[in-house]
Amino acid sequence: MNILSMEFFILLAVTFVLYYVLPKKFQWICLLVASFVFYFFTGTFNFVFILISSVTTFFAAKKLSLLNGKFIELKKSGNYAKEELKNLKLQFRTKKRIVLFATLIINFGILAALKYWNTIITMVADSASKDLSFLILGRGKGLLLPLGISFYTFQAVGYLLDVYNSKIKDETNFAKYLLFLSFFPQLIQGPINRYDKLGTQFSQEHSFDFDNVKEGVLQFLFGAVKKYALADLICQYVSQIFDSTYNDLPGSMILFGILLYSFYQYADFSGGIDMVLGVAKLFGIKMQPNFKQPYFSISLADFWRRWHISLGLWMKDYVFYPFVLTEGMQKFTKKCTKISKHLGRAIPAGIANILVFFIVGIWHGPEMHYVLWGLYNGLVIAISDLLKPCFAKITEKLHLNTKSLGFKIFQIIRTFIIVNIGWYFDRIYDVKKSFVFLGNTFTKFKLGQFSPAFNMLFSSMHFHKSRLGLSIVVISIIFITSLISENKGDVYEWYKKRNIVVRWGILYLFLILFIVSLSIPSVGSGFMYANY
Repeated sequence: MNILSMEFFILLAVTFVLYYVLPKKFQWICLLVASFVFYFFTGTFNFVFILISSVTTFFAAKKLSLLNGKFIELKKSGNYAKEELKNLKLQFRTKKRIVLFATLIINFGILAALKYWNTIITMVADSASKDLSFLILGRGKGLLLPLGISFYTFQAVGYLLDVYNSKIKDETNFAKYLLFLSFFPQLIQGPINRYDKLGTQFSQEHSFDFDNVKEGVLQFLFGAVKKYALADLICQYVSQIFDSTYNDLPGSMILFGILLYSFYQYADFSGGIDMVLGVAKLFGIKMQPNFKQPYFSISLADFWRRWHISLGLWMKDYVFYPFVLTEGMQKFTKKCTKISKHLGRAIPAGIANILVFFIVGIWHGPEMHYVLWGLYNGLVIAISDLLKPCFAKITEKLHLNTKSLGFKIFQIIRTFIIVNIGWYFDRIYDVKKSFVFLGNTFTKFKLGQFSPAFNMLFSSMHFHKSRLGLSIVVISIIFITSLISENKGDVYEWYKKRNIVVRWGILYLFLILFIVSLSIPSVGSGFMYANY
């Protein structure tokens, strides 16, 4: 079921009416039924996987909670000596770890099998020149990833780890927990929500709030404009540049393609997230924000604190810190600290960042270009952090005012360039080609050949001027709204303070842009992050 399909809007309308008409104690049940309907429309077999994830993590968390409670009771009883309590603690920790690791293996095992098995088998078959098609899952039928499997798997594992670490109490109602994982807006492409932030909202009663509904509708429309009036209109041109057989394109055309990809990826992902958050707001539900003006970042680390925020926070809490706090890394940190305090912080953090981005690269896919993209980001962040004192000395010697607007603009432009270099490895699937194209961008720019290359690539595709004009308008709107938000302003609060003419003008502008985008021929690409 597509988020722009008639079936989705009918489901949304019916759910919305019942949600506020029925007694409030049934609101969460209403959302659960709607989520079931939505997920069954995407494929009934998909429900099996989300049910497995829900059952395993729910009952594993319950077991962990029982073990935690039992140990606390034994500790409070006062019947055990200090050494006996220490042994009991080790026994309970061992039992908890067995439950935890078994559940993690089941959930990540399913995700890995569905996401990577066929690709790995194909790569092995190609390198060994053997027919291994009998090992392909879904052979002859095709294997489609269950919608949202990465996102709800990460949510389920996050919940389990929070219970394991006694950060939250386990949910006692399985149906409510199932709603937490299957809440239908988030299944499309996230964000990765936390139980203590989202799950608890389903137990609350929500009254109809017209202002909340208006904000949700406006955010949905803004997201739709990003997605359909920008991302979908330029995605085929990105493909034409990077998936073509032309390997001798001038660097100017390659750079044009990378810039298009930057706009496409941001508009597609953030636009989809805006639509999802807008739908959730209709029901009074607030989900984890996923973007915070990433192209206004002043460093690559800052960029990844602003882009796909929910994934970044998940990696920080469940990979970065646990890795840094392992016994081996703590010993290594002490050795580095003896040399200098900066090295004692920067080196372990750098290693952890490289590990995190390697995992993020693999999460995108098992192909080598994703691995390189992840390692590129991890290494740049690690090296930048390691050399921070050197950069500070250079700026001091050059007498640069690091707090000036000019220096901040320099940082933003520098970060934008660094991010876009990374996009070469993210988007160009052939590793050799990605290095060739990156090299040509700097050594064979050939601006004079841009027009001939443009005509060669797009002569058969009818590069409509209306597409270009509409894209420029949407990019301008995104820039203006991002600028308002960056200056510590809430865009919706700003919108509410305008007079009625301006408010209705903005609303109609979004509607017109959205309708016009649907009238222009385009190749609908779906949501790119739904594939992850």
